Order: sequence, then structure tokens, then C-alpha cells
Amino acid sequence: MGPINASTNGQDDPQARTENTISQYQDTAYDSEDFPPQKPRQEQGFLRRMMSSGKHFSFSETTDSITVYGLDDLTPTIMAEEEKSSKKMYWDEAHLNGESLSGWSQVYVLIAGMANVCLMGLLPLLYVIFLLMWWGGDLGWDDTYSDIFLGLTLYATLPCLIIHLHSRVLNAGYVCVAPFLRAKRVFELNRTTGMVTLFKKNKPFFTHPFIEFDCVLMSSPTQQGFLNYSLTLIHRYQDYSVGVPISSSMGPNHRVIEYHRFWNMIQRYMDISQPLPDILVLEPARQRDPTTIAYDKEHNRNPRHWCDMTDEEFKQKVDEIDKAQKNIPATGKPIDIFKGSDSTASKKHSNKKK
Repeated sequence: MGPINASTNGQDDPQARTENTISQYQDTAYDSEDFPPQKPRQEQGFLRRMMSSGKHFSFSETTDSITVYGLDDLTPTIMAEEEKSSKKMYWDEAHLNGESLSGWSQVYVLIAGMANVCLMGLLPLLYVIFLLMWWGGDLGWDDTYSDIFLGLTLYATLPCLIIHLHSRVLNAGYVCVAPFLRAKRVFELNRTTGMVTLFKKNKPFFTHPFIEFDCVLMSSPTQQGFLNYSLTLIHRYQDYSVGVPISSSMGPNHRVIEYHRFWNMIQRYMDISQPLPDILVLEPARQRDPTTIAYDKEHNRNPRHWCDMTDEEFKQKVDEIDKAQKNIPATGKPIDIFKGSDSTASKKHSNKKK
């Protein structure tokens, strides 16, 4: 069953508008209480063994555990601005989208950075020097310096200003002013369908059910002798040479337990028998996800628990969560996906879905 909307009656009612956007789950959605036993792993070749040689994270019952790293970059103030704009969040009730800069985008970021440095530092200094030379005529101001001053303004200051203003417009969400700078799609996790998609050149490279992937924590040494980590989903039954790099948002330099917590969040997000992870970026989406709506109503959760905080309150709460989690497990009891879900739970949830 594909995504459908509720009745369109009462569209002037804010609550009705919220209900109109609720997505229903498809039959392929991942449900930890109702899934068929998975086939054993196939024989693996050398490349496959190299790809999956890291630490394997098993499927598990999910908990309220979250990683605060990578998520604390988004504050209630920034979230309020995002809610006012027409831009879609990278994470909502249906999709978790991973993107990266294109080659042109990386060049643009470098040029924009250089332009900002010139505008904030080098060019003001040069103008001060020219102003002093012009103010004290005995220092030798002549037509040559006038030509240099004019050239500096036309060929340095003006281009830097244009680049700076363009970057401000681009950061405001108006990607149409530079379509060649659009971010590249890397992957998509879809809660509604239960599918994981990897993109290549902005086109789907493969799409498979979430439960068919093994989660592997890969590590590689840096020149300084530290380890960089990457949490990757590797398809269990196909010999792809690439995996799905799901942990790019949290960075490569955290403790291993934080990647366990991130994996717990990903499983909870994809599991339609569980509410969405309780984090700031997903708070607006909680009102559009059926399982989460029922959970929040039962627990009388404030719909704007995170969004109504000040940035200082948010930071304090995040620090409290980080400290409180130090002595609790990052994930719940392991799930044997090759055995399948408990038959009683499966039957119960199948009746619930009808």
C-alpha cells in the first residue's frame, strides 16, 4: 500500500492540515515485531570480506538512547528559521537523506571562503593604506595609484562582494541561483517503505529492504595514529563494491559507543512499531507519523518539547543526556533476524496493520 493522505476536508484547520500529511506505511516497511526470517549469508569473496572486515553491529530491540554528536549543530533558533523556510528537512517522518558536496560545490566553497577572507581582512587593509596615501598628498599619490585603486575596486572588491552576496542567497535556500551547485544525493533511508537506496551520480544505484543490510563499523588510521570511523550498511546478499555510509552526519572521531547509539537511532527510525527518535530535527515530523502520534498521545508528550527551548536550555539538556547515558547500554536485546520475529508478536502486529 503506497503513501496516502487523509481526507482533504477542513483544510483551514491547522490540525486538519497536519492530519492530511500523515503517511501510511507500506507492506515492505521494517517492523521489528513482524518480519520473515532472513536467509543465511552467502559465501563471500575477497572484496566482500575486505568490505565487511570491521565491527558488526547486530539488529536489536531499540531504546531511548541517542547520540548527541552531529545533532547538536542544530539548535532551536536554527530550527525555527528552517520551519519558516520552504526547504525540506534532511530528516523527516518519511526520509533520512544523505547528501554531499559536488565537485563544483567544493570549488565554490573554497572560492567563497577566499572572497570572505579578502573582504574581512586584506581589502580593508589595502583601502586604509590608499586612504592614508591620498590624505597625505606628500606621500606621492599620482595617476598610477589612482589606476591601481580603480583596478582593485573593479577586479577584486566588486567580484568578492558579488560572490559573498551570492553565497548568502544560496545559504538562504535559493538553490535556483546556482543549479550546478546542488548537493549530490548519497543515500536515502525510507521509513514509510522500509527501503534503503544508494545513489550514484544522483541516480539510484541500488535499493533493498533495510533488514537485508549488515551494519559494519569500519575504521582506518589517520597520519597522526588515530582511528577514523564510518558506520556503513552493506547488503548481505549482493556483492556490491560499495556500501551506504550512514554516519556521515556525526563525523569520524567519536567513541565506538556513540556509533552504537547512532545505530540504535537508525533502527528506531526505520522500525514502524516504534516512535521516531526523540530529537530536535524530528520533532515537527512526530505529528505526521502514525506510530509516533499514538505514542505521544499515550505519554502526553509536549509537541514542542525541543522547539520551545532556548539555545542555552537546549545545550544544557543535551549535556545532561550525554552524561546520563554514560552508564546505560547503547542498544537493547539483540534480535536474531535469521530466526525471524516472535510468532506471537508477529500475529499481534499483523492484526493491528489490518
